[in-house]
Amino acid sequence: MGKARLTGKISIGRPVTGRDMERRQTQFALFLIIPSIIMIGLFIGYPLVYSFFLTFSKFTIQKVDWFAAGTSNYSLVFKDQTFWDALGFTLLYTMTYVVISMALGLLVAVLLQQVTMGGSIFRGILFLPTVIPVTMGLLMFQWVLDPNNGVLNHVLLRVLNRPDLVHNWLTDETTAFGTLVTVTLWGFGPWILLLAGLLAIPKDFYEAARVDGATRFGEFQHITLPLLRNTVMIVTTLQTIKALKLFVPIYVLTEGNPAGSTRSLYYLVFQKINNGQNYYAYATTVGWIFAAIVLVISILTTLIARQTRER
Repeated sequence: MGKARLTGKISIGRPVTGRDMERRQTQFALFLIIPSIIMIGLFIGYPLVYSFFLTFSKFTIQKVDWFAAGTSNYSLVFKDQTFWDALGFTLLYTMTYVVISMALGLLVAVLLQQVTMGGSIFRGILFLPTVIPVTMGLLMFQWVLDPNNGVLNHVLLRVLNRPDLVHNWLTDETTAFGTLVTVTLWGFGPWILLLAGLLAIPKDFYEAARVDGATRFGEFQHITLPLLRNTVMIVTTLQTIKALKLFVPIYVLTEGNPAGSTRSLYYLVFQKINNGQNYYAYATTVGWIFAAIVLVISILTTLIARQTRER
């Protein structure tokens, strides 16, 4: 009798189903990410919303007249020649930097792919510039390009005996742009990702092409480029965004000079904010216009990459 009672039916409530478990897991996951959501909202979401509303407002250190300016801040920006000069420099630099960096990066990646002995050593040497802090590298170039005591001018004058080539590389409008592009190309950053894409291509394709009598250029044209297309588009997008956000090299080397010819949009925002409180709304407006430009370019490159991938 006692045993029958122990084994009798005991009511323990509704049985737990798979849906209940899934709901509990979702609730637990949400509980874990709530702190991250709060932090993102405070330090990213709130400043974004505040700065966007500020573009339609009048700002002083005492108060902010919300939406009192309407679209006048945007009109002020679009009428300012400084903005258009900075935009022109930014776009020109981006196109120049992306084309040259991708070409050099692809060349380095292809050469490293062909190296059979000591390849790891060469890759390690080429990787060294990426582990050097950016500011430290730029200060090194500042010393090299110094018009009075720089290594470059010293070599041209004392070693090569070419005083006609001695130049103020960063302060002359004829050479400042090219010098800035050259300095920022240091390191050939894209080659790492491009080399990874090259190494992912099966070697069987190249072996079959050689059996058919294909040349090195033929292999590159009909095997390497088509199979590397997706990687090239991704790296191009990353390089474009990187070039559009140019700031640190300008801050360290040129400060936008000579005569504002090397002032990027990022640096223009920085300058306007440092000019005082009366320029805060202007700088914020430039920042949002710049963000819209970056967004449009990113979307276009993504669409081009998707269409290329589907071909």
